[in-house]
Amino acid sequence: MSSAPLNSNDIKAQAKRLGFVACGLAKAEPVADSCARRFRRWLQLDYCAQMDYMRRNVEMRLQPQLLVPGVKTIVSLAMNFMPARHQPAISLYAQGKDYHDVMRERMQQLMADMHLEGRVFVDTAPVLERYWAWRSGIGIITQGGFISVPGYGPTVFLGELFLTAEADQYSPLPAPPLGECFSLAEQGSFGGNGALPQRGSGEGASGAFCPALTPDGLDARRCISYHTIEHRGPLPDSLRLTATFYGCDRCLRATPQFAEATPTAETAFQPSEALLQMKPADWQALTVEQYRSLFKGSAVKRAKYEGLMRNIARWLEHKTAQDKG
Repeated sequence: MSSAPLNSNDIKAQAKRLGFVACGLAKAEPVADSCARRFRRWLQLDYCAQMDYMRRNVEMRLQPQLLVPGVKTIVSLAMNFMPARHQPAISLYAQGKDYHDVMRERMQQLMADMHLEGRVFVDTAPVLERYWAWRSGIGIITQGGFISVPGYGPTVFLGELFLTAEADQYSPLPAPPLGECFSLAEQGSFGGNGALPQRGSGEGASGAFCPALTPDGLDARRCISYHTIEHRGPLPDSLRLTATFYGCDRCLRATPQFAEATPTAETAFQPSEALLQMKPADWQALTVEQYRSLFKGSAVKRAKYEGLMRNIARWLEHKTAQDKG
């Protein structure tokens, strides 16, 4: 086996040919102490709500060598998901096919094409993906905690290759994001970070975008995306759904870099005509069979039929009241 270092330019060029809009390489070193401390505090504050998987394998998240022994290089990849058209009742990231499947297949192709050795991760392992996206230089950290890729904004999916070889060069260490370290408000597999309304919370009361954003990161317990995707059981009485019933794009759209978002050429992330044509009455009458057909291969299935109908009922209740008011 050759001991020659990985050619970073060749990897980036092939990543671009495969449809990734950004690719960067970072040394597989332990997460910076300041960021590790913030992540531990985020957990201590119980901001991950019922996402218990965030509490597991903490040391693996902070030390790549524990996740993949012998890892030398972490390649961070981004793919644009902004659809040309969208179903307004569903978060932008979930309009088309499940990004886990689309990106994993493309990343495995990159591994094969470049004869790389290591592992592929797409939001399925204890990896601080936003940290590595920033550390590899593919984007900046926005005030809301999103990764924003120049020319594409924050509408990107992230994935990582943990490789067992050194690279010929790594991305220069970027400037510290948002002060000492960015807000490690890792959100698991739910998109957006809209918040539950709270009494006395005005614009900027708990952050520039929503009260779920705190100085210590995203508090999932007050997040619309968390409750409509990850949460099992009844919705909190305080949860208002007037825009979307799966996920939330309010914070994404409020991010200044959202102005850079441009429609993706990736057909897998475009909604079907059937999804685009759905109206409130259609959602209310959605059957299990229609649900399975409409969301086959979609990330929306994470909420399951029962969870989606729970969300739809609340959404219709508030949407009707809003229309009357």
